[in-house]
Amino acid sequence: MKKKNKLIKYAKRLWDKIKRGRFVIILACIVAIVVLMMLLVLKQRNIGAREAGVQIEQLADVIRNHYKSRPDYWGLSTAEIIKSKIYPEDMTVVNGILLGYFGNSVEVGMDFSGTPVMPTIRDFIITYRNLTKEQCSALASDRFRKSFWLGIKNVAIINNSSVHYFGWDNKESGLPIDKNKATELCANGGAVSFKFE
Repeated sequence: MKKKNKLIKYAKRLWDKIKRGRFVIILACIVAIVVLMMLLVLKQRNIGAREAGVQIEQLADVIRNHYKSRPDYWGLSTAEIIKSKIYPEDMTVVNGILLGYFGNSVEVGMDFSGTPVMPTIRDFIITYRNLTKEQCSALASDRFRKSFWLGIKNVAIINNSSVHYFGWDNKESGLPIDKNKATELCANGGAVSFKFE
């Protein structure tokens, strides 16, 4: 009888250890699943920014090709791009507004508002407007291809209170833009503007 009681106690202790072990394993699995889901969500945000970044590259290339036989970008504006249909196929026009990857308005011209480029000006600006905090931050800090960076003069993050420029010769605000700095400046959403040569 004593041996039987000892065996029962031993079996109960062993079962308690197994239950604790299972609990730890189940808890570890739940934590791993939550971490993986968070990583997927964060990656999806950046995938959208990556696609928008590719669209910016394509738009800049289409513009350059259209104006390559001219000495400058005189007359380039959002209205001219829409009228001449010189935008990538994946961009759309709704009610006279050029829409980008995120469904936001895109302005092209010599400034953030899409003012037509004046004679002798050899650069242009593409601005993605009305971005959410996540879109603004991810797009501004995207790691574009090297060929893209060769044609960039500067990038600006425009929020409700200021315009912050990032350039090649700026030590404090250099290119490419640091993710933390972009997140700070995009706290309330905003616009990201790219100045091309």
